[in-house]
Amino acid sequence: MSTLADLILPQHVAWLETRSKSEALSQLLQRLSQSRAVKDEAALRNAVLAREVLMSTGIGYGVAVPHAKIPTVESFVVAIGISPDGIDYTSAIDDAPVRLVVMIAGPDRAQEGYLTLLSTLMRFIKSEKGKILSSTTPEDVARLGRRYPVDLPPGALPAQPRSA
Repeated sequence: MSTLADLILPQHVAWLETRSKSEALSQLLQRLSQSRAVKDEAALRNAVLAREVLMSTGIGYGVAVPHAKIPTVESFVVAIGISPDGIDYTSAIDDAPVRLVVMIAGPDRAQEGYLTLLSTLMRFIKSEKGKILSSTTPEDVARLGRRYPVDLPPGALPAQPRSA
């Protein structure tokens, strides 16, 4: 069975040195666009930003979970942004600065897999938030996901990153 470590790849973990929500989202979108699963970076960017306009994905307690499901993403990909200083995110729940951003992109046809992944990520965030925020390397963050099995349908795991 797969674990979150199969989705939280070190190259998709970033320390965000901005307090700007739009810049933080851009940095994470750039990380996700390195995956072969993302066929159209502009479409993903537009979908994530449109979702934010609809309703903030700030869920409170210093956490935001921006997400999009679109046809030009072939499998689930996850990026994690850590902001030591906090991001002015305009959360719908509270006004606390966001220190942890977990971005999810997936295929629009995979609703069941998406809900499974989201549920597992929420347990991961709830249990590991302190460890994530105090991690010093992307590999440390990725390793934390090993304890969280996630039962995704075939083809739902990310492809390897694009070659440079």
